[in-house]
Amino acid sequence: MDRFDADLADWGDLAGEEWPTLLLGNGFSANLWPGFRYGSLFEQAGLGDAAEHVFRSLRTDNFELALECLHHARVTLHALGENTKKVSGLYVEVRNALFDTVRSVHVPWGEVPRARIARALAGHQSVFTTNYDLSLYWSTVQPGSHDVRDFFWSGPDHHEFDPGNARVFGAGATRLHYLHGALHLWHDDRGVDGKWTHATGGSLLEVAQHYTPRSTRRPLYVSEGTSVMKRRRIGRSPYLRFCLRRLRRDEAPTVVFGHSLGASDEHVATALGKGAPRRIAISVWPEQAARDIRAVKARMHAALPGHDLDFFASTTHPLGMAPSTP
Repeated sequence: MDRFDADLADWGDLAGEEWPTLLLGNGFSANLWPGFRYGSLFEQAGLGDAAEHVFRSLRTDNFELALECLHHARVTLHALGENTKKVSGLYVEVRNALFDTVRSVHVPWGEVPRARIARALAGHQSVFTTNYDLSLYWSTVQPGSHDVRDFFWSGPDHHEFDPGNARVFGAGATRLHYLHGALHLWHDDRGVDGKWTHATGGSLLEVAQHYTPRSTRRPLYVSEGTSVMKRRRIGRSPYLRFCLRRLRRDEAPTVVFGHSLGASDEHVATALGKGAPRRIAISVWPEQAARDIRAVKARMHAALPGHDLDFFASTTHPLGMAPSTP
């Protein structure tokens, strides 16, 4: 670590170069809203003993997996002519705990600097994010926003993902990839992934109404605590597999903003590090001790060997400015 200094570039010194790819992590969302500086939703959800037992038995803290298990338990009991009331009640408890917790920590629509985020996204051809909040989505649907494609344009309502229809035509569009899913995305019993929109879901913070014990759809986002478990969940989703594969195959110069590439996201670091050597510019929070900045540099070089790494102060980037900045 001693071979690394604590100097950080100003983003303005790097911005004039071509950076086709952007990878966003929780630091981006936490800068927007203090509520996003939480640990695990599971730890904050306040579940009852029976609900917690379901998670422990499944060895997961992923709400989607727990809801799927309860849904199929209800189907099985119904087929056997057994009473499903308790299982349905448990499903509703888990669902409500998830969305109540999400709403309690989520940034309000009016607090998101949507225009600034949209301008930042427009400077990249491909954007990858491990965040599941609605900040990015809200920034792409405002009037006059840049052309952003999320690959959900198939199916009867044009809101489903089809791996056979995932080609983006035109050089000007930004391709947006939710590596760990998002609050407005769903997965169903057919193995199909799709999204809710304001037209189909009303307020997207209120989509819980669509997930009932009888529903074949569940929220699509990855909330497990380890990289191994995250990879396992990603493998069950056509859309998530597609996104991770796209990151693995991307060899363009890349900006990493607000992402620690820590042990729980080792699969993301591995995918990013694949391919030919290239420049990767990594944001670092400058208001920390010099030894911590040097430690970040050492860890990033270990995670991304063979690539040419630049480090810049996160507060000098448009996505790291104060949330009140338009």
